[in-house]
Amino acid sequence: KGKLPLDVFASMGAFYYNNRGNKVREEWKNKGVFVNWWETEVFMIQIPWGIRDIWALRLLELVEAWAGVEVEQTVIYGLRQYETGARLLTHVDRQNTHAVSLIVNIAQGNLTEPWPVEVHDHAGRLHEVLMQPGDIVYYESAKCLHGRNRPMMGENAYYVNLFTHYRPRADADGWHSKPNPEGVPEPVLD
Repeated sequence: KGKLPLDVFASMGAFYYNNRGNKVREEWKNKGVFVNWWETEVFMIQIPWGIRDIWALRLLELVEAWAGVEVEQTVIYGLRQYETGARLLTHVDRQNTHAVSLIVNIAQGNLTEPWPVEVHDHAGRLHEVLMQPGDIVYYESAKCLHGRNRPMMGENAYYVNLFTHYRPRADADGWHSKPNPEGVPEPVLD
């Protein structure tokens, strides 16, 4: 977990504040069951290409420092706004494009209970990570199970995240078949 540089957070926060009324319902039918779209709506705020490119460059520096390898960005989504009742079922992401991922919390409000992101590490241990606006969670989303299985609680609650995904520049197609680095504990077995 880390923090956005203040200038990047200011840019993202100002963009959200000025565009929060431009949210559109994100279409999920036939796209999976990771988000409980059949119980509560999920919204997207699109980011203009010029702003997206500026943010992408700054985030790339952060993720390369965390990952310790050169990466290329494969996708940066708009701002996804979850609302009361939202859940994100446990899953892993696509191997060819989601080697390293970021969740950036932009805004949240009216929550009556924390809404942690749940990430299972390489040893199968569950980590419940609480986020505040400006926080970043780095994780290997194609290898590590992750989700938010508890429904978001609170009247008119909202939680706004930016998601962006990367893969190594070298070995972009085979990174996922490599064993975990030495020193990573074995998975916990019951």
